[in-house]
Amino acid sequence: MSAVAMMRRILFKPIDFFEDIQQPGVIRIRQALLLVVSAYAVRMISLYAAGFAYQDREPYQISALQELIWLIAPWATWCVAHWAVSAILDGEGKFKEIVYGSAFVLAPFIVFMIPVTLLTRVLSLDESGTVNVLMYAINGWMVWLLLLMVKILHNFDLKKTLFITVLSIIGMLIVWFVGILLFGLSNQFMSFVYDMVKEIRLRA
Repeated sequence: MSAVAMMRRILFKPIDFFEDIQQPGVIRIRQALLLVVSAYAVRMISLYAAGFAYQDREPYQISALQELIWLIAPWATWCVAHWAVSAILDGEGKFKEIVYGSAFVLAPFIVFMIPVTLLTRVLSLDESGTVNVLMYAINGWMVWLLLLMVKILHNFDLKKTLFITVLSIIGMLIVWFVGILLFGLSNQFMSFVYDMVKEIRLRA
């Protein structure tokens, strides 16, 4: 089944979608990567195409690399952290199912973000309430799909679904903290090596 067909399925029949991807041969990781790339493209388009009154940054202040990191890092760490937590707590979902399902959770953002962005070009700032409601709806839709994914893939009840989701978010934060810590230590180490080499050269 094509990525477009799978997007249509998760938008209109999400329960069937998450049950289907547990069947052998349904998952195509390339489709998941395509969805993530599409979400990134939509994000960049929405930043540049937003109405003047709704732009909080000048075009030259927008960093394509930074936006890529802000998208990829949460998605990737969610997949890893959630898989680790669910595996420890008897979850039935496989890692590839989590990766695939988490990518398709972005479908509401991909489909509706550009129309909402174009709407900002015809609405004044006084009418921003409409845009905010639509944005909350898109984000809420994605959160609901994420919870539904956790529940169906792992066959959890609602209470355990919420518990595992919270633990997964905590796991993400731990991964980010360790990553930032290692990045800071590596920078300090490289600076130390550079200063030491510079000192040796001056004394030579």
